Amino acid sequence: MISRKEIYILIFLALVALVRFFFFVPKSLPYTSAVGKMVSVEGQVVSAPDTRLNNTRFTIRPTDQDSNILAVVLNNNLKENISYGDKVKVMGLLDTPKNFTTSSGKEFNYERYLANQDIYFIVSNADISVLSTNGGLFFVRNLYRLRNAFMDNIGRSLYPPESDLADGLVLGARGGFDSSMRDKFIATGTIHIVALSGYNVTIVAKGVMSVLGLFLSQTLSISFGILVIILFIIMSGSSSTAIRAGIMAIIALTGQMTGRTYSAGRALVIAGLLMVAWDPRVLTDISFQLSFIATFGVLYITPKVIHWVRFIPYRFGLRELVATTLGATISVLPILLYSTGILSLVSLPANILILPLMPFTMLMIFITGMFGFISITLALPFAFITHLILHYMLYVISFFASLSFASVTIQSFPLTLTIIFYILMLRWVFKKKA
Repeated sequence: MISRKEIYILIFLALVALVRFFFFVPKSLPYTSAVGKMVSVEGQVVSAPDTRLNNTRFTIRPTDQDSNILAVVLNNNLKENISYGDKVKVMGLLDTPKNFTTSSGKEFNYERYLANQDIYFIVSNADISVLSTNGGLFFVRNLYRLRNAFMDNIGRSLYPPESDLADGLVLGARGGFDSSMRDKFIATGTIHIVALSGYNVTIVAKGVMSVLGLFLSQTLSISFGILVIILFIIMSGSSSTAIRAGIMAIIALTGQMTGRTYSAGRALVIAGLLMVAWDPRVLTDISFQLSFIATFGVLYITPKVIHWVRFIPYRFGLRELVATTLGATISVLPILLYSTGILSLVSLPANILILPLMPFTMLMIFITGMFGFISITLALPFAFITHLILHYMLYVISFFASLSFASVTIQSFPLTLTIIFYILMLRWVFKKKA
């Protein structure tokens, strides 16, 4: 039962979030008059470079400005190794982000997507040069270096596309996949496994605590677990999904350490309110929306549907896995149809064949990457096992994506119908039994 103190805390957070939402002031746009012109801008790289198949993208914070510029550099034009914290000079044609049409025929609001990251301008085919290095926050810079070194170890131990999937599972990196492979993930409803989600963060936290619990007290192991979660979120790029999962995991671990009862539903609400209070733009982030709603589905819809799959045995947690996948799928379906227009008809079997292997797969990827710091030769036995599992996952995804009925495209799914679906869903979930 929720206490009066907890009600007051939730009300306070809700009021702060509302005030931030209605009185949020967008940042100034200093380069508006220069759009369509050649520019030369000096600034600092403020995030890990996003390396893709054909280009690398750098988020640059111009000197004495509070809004960012996205510099896109073709890989064959990238002559220097550029990292977070470097001071750089960017030259090229300044433009604003343009929305585009996805393969499903839906318009993707690229302008809003970048604005949520304080990026309002783009320099495509940029010429970029380093002016100085080792800037930025010391611990963030070294976390990114560790991330890059780990990914290099994976790249030396595994070949693409298995290495790309490994980077996606552990660090949420998706730059190595081409558009065809990304479409396969979307068509099979498995794109979430390479978007650093609460599931991934939870696996990392439990893994660290299990190891530390062998030789440390519960309080110390939980404290280190919380620290690792924070560092891991920063290292992986601080996506909204990872932050939401991290807040919930920290609340759970804090409750465990203090002996307080943990309510995942309350933790979800608190995490959402804190994130909105910090930055109201998160409400328009589709990744945050899907992560929040999917977690709601796991918590509240799964208990409603588990009796639907009572014919599935409990062994290996298979029944719970199917019910959880079903709960998450039902919860995100309306917003997925509205935002992407893609209805995956093979999501359930594809996820059932993949998700049970996720914890062991992430463990093997981690071991492979860590042994790579010592010797690639030592990492090879683990890399072989990792390769087999990742190859199996990619085969499952490719197989289901190849089916003619894998997904259905719905060109127009109205917002009004989306809202009606969620109203009915909430009524179904919270309706008391007679």
